Amino acid sequence: MKGAGPAMNVTLKHLQAFVAVAREGSFTRAARRLALSQPALTIQINQFEEELGVRLFDRTTRRVVLTDNGTEFLPTVERLLDDFETAIADVRDVAQRRRGRVSVAALPSIALKAMPGILHAFREAYPSISVHLHDANASGVQQRVARKEVDFGLSSMWEPDSDLVFERVMDDPFGLVCRADHPLAADTAPVRWHELAGYTFLGLGHDTGIRPLVQRVDDLPGNVRQPEVEVSNIATLEGMLVAGLGISALPRLAVPNHHASDLVYRPLTGPELTREICLITRQGRSLSPAAQSMRDMVLEKLSA
Repeated sequence: MKGAGPAMNVTLKHLQAFVAVAREGSFTRAARRLALSQPALTIQINQFEEELGVRLFDRTTRRVVLTDNGTEFLPTVERLLDDFETAIADVRDVAQRRRGRVSVAALPSIALKAMPGILHAFREAYPSISVHLHDANASGVQQRVARKEVDFGLSSMWEPDSDLVFERVMDDPFGLVCRADHPLAADTAPVRWHELAGYTFLGLGHDTGIRPLVQRVDDLPGNVRQPEVEVSNIATLEGMLVAGLGISALPRLAVPNHHASDLVYRPLTGPELTREICLITRQGRSLSPAAQSMRDMVLEKLSA
């Protein structure tokens, strides 16, 4: 037999044949258990012994028994086969959505208003898949995707990135948001951007996806282009709007629901402006089965 060396030619079938013969104590019974012919099984065992450089069985005309080397080796091989079968079962569970994990980053407005219904439907369809939802502004969502911290993101584009794919999901129209007792709240018809001139405008920072979009509007009033008050998140802006400190321009989804009686939303026109919500993934990287299922459901629900 060859001297022991790297077991480059040892296969799963060799391991399974060894365990079957060891447990059955018979080539005939082991061949039947493995659905092989006895000569084929004998060849596998001979190849295995040749590759290992040791004899695993002592054979007589009446019985087959493990050698000392075979007896010592058997528990290791059985553990390897158990680990292999467990790994295969785990992968199949993931592939068939019986287990898995999905991590999503989303704008706060998406996380608050769109994701609860989506998560409810997803959990009903895939109860064994855990979901982790992170909310962040547009730059934060895009950076989490780029850094591989999440499977995908839901946001407007903060800045172009050739390493990312931006798949349009829906359009979110902008409107004026002000307190119900503000002069601009008296009418429900669309309001033109130039009509916002002269009022205290509450703006969002450049690290959000909203500020750069507003800046694209032609002939934007000076108070809107250079806000008197600038904040970094929607929650702070909401508090200032409810306190009557000024007005703002927000996408419809970003308008707080729980202050519906305090705040008024009027569509903005001249021109109309929309925020494009995208599903953001990494270029050239496939999603896990669980993440793919979540992506499909997000597209179905938000594109409807």
